[in-house]
Amino acid sequence: MKKSGKTESLDLHVLIEKEGRLYSALCLEIDVASQGRTVVEAKKNIVEAVRLYFEDVYAEGDEKEFIPRPAPLEEWLSYF
Repeated sequence: MKKSGKTESLDLHVLIEKEGRLYSALCLEIDVASQGRTVVEAKKNIVEAVRLYFEDVYAEGDEKEFIPRPAPLEEWLSYF
């Protein structure tokens, strides 16, 4: 796949919840999760996890085949 160097932005929904001593972060559109000791760390980690996820999709040349796999409905309901 040829890289164009073009950057695209994408708005995604992230649910962050305190679980014990950690904060879990879940990207609802693609069901990618991460965690951190603070909300700020959880946000930083989920951004990195999502970036790596899409980087992998594009590295495999699968972007045209990409089908979003959203998080389960109960997670979406927790967001709203």
